[in-house]
Amino acid sequence: LQKIAFTEGQTVKKGDLLAQIDPRPNQAAYEQAVATKAKDAAQLTNAKRDLDRYTVLQPQDLASKQTVDTAHALVDQLAAQVRVDQAIIDNAHTQLDYTRISSPISGRTGIRLVDPGNIVRAAGTTGIVVVTQVQPISVIFTLPEDDLAGVYAALSAGTVDVTTLSQDGATELDQGALTLIDNVIDQTTGTIKLKATFSNAHNTLWPGQ
Repeated sequence: LQKIAFTEGQTVKKGDLLAQIDPRPNQAAYEQAVATKAKDAAQLTNAKRDLDRYTVLQPQDLASKQTVDTAHALVDQLAAQVRVDQAIIDNAHTQLDYTRISSPISGRTGIRLVDPGNIVRAAGTTGIVVVTQVQPISVIFTLPEDDLAGVYAALSAGTVDVTTLSQDGATELDQGALTLIDNVIDQTTGTIKLKATFSNAHNTLWPGQ
């Protein structure tokens, strides 16, 4: 790991750089693939010129049909190789892009889990940092199954407002809207899960709260 590009607790946007892995091996592979394609493309250009010349000379019996066929086959072979070269370039470019670790979502970074100089691997379980979306944020809660009919009827009629309160019930934290009624009732508790989404503009709701 070459560098960390975020501060712990920082709010990041989707696509923001979080960390940079040493790109030199991948950069070298990419440049080699580009050079190989350039070499094969030059050979293809030359083979096409030869084919054009032999095609003109054949009616004058200055080039045999076998010579023309061989030249044609070489053009096809080199054209296929150039396509293979492009696929190798695309793959090398993708691998090079992977050396830049960008945030997949907009959210808030947590505690940094690695330091510059550490070895990181795709199969590693530690990770670099956890980015959690907090704006908007979803809340999952339960209601008794007896309330299901009334809630479902209200949701079918339009938006259902949901209010979050502090644990003592004295303070209103945020206003949101019901977005989902789960598709199964928990037979053990006789309750059903619901999900509501809140803008959480003032960060009054926190993941895991």
